[in-house]
Amino acid sequence: MSWDRLGERIVHLHDDLRTYWPHLSRLAVAIYDPETDRLNTFVNSTDGDRQLRNYSARLTDVPSLKQLADTGKPRIKQQLNTPGGEMSPHTRWLLDAGFASSYTVPLYGNEHLVGFLFFDADRTNYFTEAMVRYLAVYTELISAIITNQLAPIYILRGALNTVRHLTLQRDSETAGHIQRVGHYAQFIAFKLAPRLNLSDEYIEFVLQYAPMHDIGKIGVPDHVLLKRGELSREEFEVAKIHVQCGMDIVDSIVQEFELGDLAHIDILRNIIATHHEWFDGGGYPIGLAGDAIPLEGRITAVADVLDALTTRRSYKEAWSFEDAIAYLQARAGKMFDPLCVAPLIDHIEQLKEIHDCFKEGGEPPPTS
Repeated sequence: MSWDRLGERIVHLHDDLRTYWPHLSRLAVAIYDPETDRLNTFVNSTDGDRQLRNYSARLTDVPSLKQLADTGKPRIKQQLNTPGGEMSPHTRWLLDAGFASSYTVPLYGNEHLVGFLFFDADRTNYFTEAMVRYLAVYTELISAIITNQLAPIYILRGALNTVRHLTLQRDSETAGHIQRVGHYAQFIAFKLAPRLNLSDEYIEFVLQYAPMHDIGKIGVPDHVLLKRGELSREEFEVAKIHVQCGMDIVDSIVQEFELGDLAHIDILRNIIATHHEWFDGGGYPIGLAGDAIPLEGRITAVADVLDALTTRRSYKEAWSFEDAIAYLQARAGKMFDPLCVAPLIDHIEQLKEIHDCFKEGGEPPPTS
């Protein structure tokens, strides 16, 4: 099953359930990111236009869900609009959208929290004991669908991480860089989502795949990869081979582990192949320009350079985020897509939070 069909499958399951319970108006899944403690909207099926999209919150900031995660037990709220107590933004949205009761189930894979499954109804006191017993079967089915689709991605990332660890023995880039690029890319995609109508699935896969952008560096000779000064023209041509090498590594692992149906594998391939293309066509390896460069490649290009500038390397000190963003702005329209640079400008504090979340020991914080 391709990932594009996952949303359709959730809709079909929801339709089946509504033949018995017509007021079960929403079925949704949020995915948990343990690296940042954030819950992100993922897939949903909702009656009408009442969709909560591109929503993210820290699990620790939602005590009711944190309790479910800790206990592993589902929760029934027969009345969302209860007097007293503090109301979460998610509950407020549900009430504003016309929902009245909910049934929430934490999802686990290999004893680790994967996310939450939400059933919401537009009637109070809707979740009877008999209904909840029936929903338990669908909960197991949906959980299996989600975890079975995520598992191959984790296999691929595990295999690529093995390759990456070999690369890190030779390269000045760090594990923190890999993680930050993924989360910077996710941040940019998240900010672009309303304008470009990006799905939550797309944003999740940008997060999963952007860290693998430079996996092909393992194929670059030491005298080029480890050189501290500026590369000669000949050395730069040698360095460019890491793009094709990265593509070859991914294709080899996909074939070896029979991951040909992996969800949105095209996003990973596009990131590896195009994150060195320039918006004006002056990049490599092909010389694509503008919208001919896949969006995920344009996003990762900005995320990669942002992190390279704002972290210390053996040959340079860390730039401030203000200076790094000014650099990106000055080259927007030439090297970078202006659309992908724009979300950085007014969100420096959020970018610093990502940096600090994945900061290596001994690395100084960016100056301001």
